[in-house]
Amino acid sequence: MSLLDDWGESLGGIWDSAVEGGGNWVDAWMQNEADNVASSAPEENRTPQHEEPAKQPTGQPIHNQGGLSSNTTLMLLGGGMLVLMVFMMFMLRGK
Repeated sequence: MSLLDDWGESLGGIWDSAVEGGGNWVDAWMQNEADNVASSAPEENRTPQHEEPAKQPTGQPIHNQGGLSSNTTLMLLGGGMLVLMVFMMFMLRGK
């Protein structure tokens, strides 16, 4: 009888360890799934509208040329220089 008792205790211990480990695994899996669901909230993971780069209607990003390459900047600088030159011409002519 002692042999059966030893086997029973060993198998019972193995069973208890397996059930406890399986329960811990299921708990960890459920916690991981809950964390994934909580972190998938779009309002938390989306970049704010004011921080998004400019895009065309097709979704392609608009690359910033920067510097003096934009037409508006060049027109403003050219117009300012023209007004300054005309002003200087009238100033020098008036002498």
